[in-house]
Amino acid sequence: MDNRTRPAIWLILIPFLCLGWSASAKGKPEPDACIELGALAYDDWTKIDSGGSGIPVGETYADYLRCKSCHGWDRLGMNGGYVRRTRTAARPNAGLGDLNTVSRDIAPGMGDYYHIRADEVLHEGIGRSFGDGSGSWVPLDPNPSPDNVAAHTRGFTLGNQHPDFSTTGVNGNDIVLTQDQVDCLVDFVNFGDADPRFYFVYIDTDKNPVEYTIHTGASARAGRTFYEENCLSCHGEPDQDFNGGNGGHPAGGIAVYLQGDGKYSEFVHKARWGIPDTIMTRAAIGTPDSQNMIDVMLYLQQMDAPTFAITGGISGTWYHLERDGEGFLLDVAPRDGGLWDMVATYYTYDGMGNQVWLIGNALTEGDSVTVPMQMTEGGTFGVMFLPQTVVRTDWGTLEFWFNSCWSGHVWVTPNADMLSSGLGFETFDFDIERVTPPENCP
Repeated sequence: MDNRTRPAIWLILIPFLCLGWSASAKGKPEPDACIELGALAYDDWTKIDSGGSGIPVGETYADYLRCKSCHGWDRLGMNGGYVRRTRTAARPNAGLGDLNTVSRDIAPGMGDYYHIRADEVLHEGIGRSFGDGSGSWVPLDPNPSPDNVAAHTRGFTLGNQHPDFSTTGVNGNDIVLTQDQVDCLVDFVNFGDADPRFYFVYIDTDKNPVEYTIHTGASARAGRTFYEENCLSCHGEPDQDFNGGNGGHPAGGIAVYLQGDGKYSEFVHKARWGIPDTIMTRAAIGTPDSQNMIDVMLYLQQMDAPTFAITGGISGTWYHLERDGEGFLLDVAPRDGGLWDMVATYYTYDGMGNQVWLIGNALTEGDSVTVPMQMTEGGTFGVMFLPQTVVRTDWGTLEFWFNSCWSGHVWVTPNADMLSSGLGFETFDFDIERVTPPENCP
């Protein structure tokens, strides 16, 4: 399936994913508005824009109540951008270091997010009280006694557990989560187009910082346009310090900020849904969709990325969806002096529909390689095969350029003999993407 069409397909399903709404549900947000409210509530449900009214009595720090604090911005807990996040006196964590080491995933992997229920949000009767959040923190003494270690461990674990959002505050009339917030949190999490799979094809937690591979349907050029139209005036150039505007101005620019653990998933949530109780509303940033988000993230990622270099991680099967039925088998191996040698096979057809195989090899040059190709013929199948009967004819070149382990571009250039051969060969170029996942690619 073409990645650029997937979000549109999921949008067809939105009315079915926004559960529990009817014409009689007076006073509640409309389904689309509900998803937006749920996204803000996932960020911080205590904020006014998120339907809240402040931090409820019993807790000091809102971080101990925010969904993102344990589930992570990418909803993968310690299996995602929060892999190295730990608990402090002012925040919980995603499970790492806890006696209960079960990750705070909403769902396992980058997978089935489409069935979260209200009772899973509320944790009625099974979640911790608010006072057991930051209030459970017991610091370790410089020379801790066994009792101090035990108290710290108990408090550490207790504060990381899911709160009980079904209860009222200590005064008996302080509502914790409104019904609207519960319904809309459910609808947001169940909204397919907000799933991390629509932003990232892979999240590598072994890398430090966590490495996010942006969906292959992204366009950096479109991302630059989006940034300039919706982000530049407040945040400045993404690779420069900025003293003007109204937005956040991280040192070095947003592109540098994104190099931290989990920052891509935080960025995509805030840039798509806005930040509650700030001027960065969803309307103010152009009401973006998932396509806008992968475009702008690819643009920002490439701003500060070093030049991509071809290595053995490129080895695999490559093609273009719109040219399904032909493709490339690429094998890249190291040579002396830090060089890499690519063997490229192109299985395609001539102008009359006959199968054609082209093969060649060449040393790579950074992110590109030009491979002289030969067309073979004259051999015999099976036990009658003789190498000396194979005729090798110079065909032309394939020039490959890669910007990641997942995407690249190829220029197909027949030589003069092939162009005048009457076999229907011509010069053209197109994008390619890999079919097989990379084994080892920086």
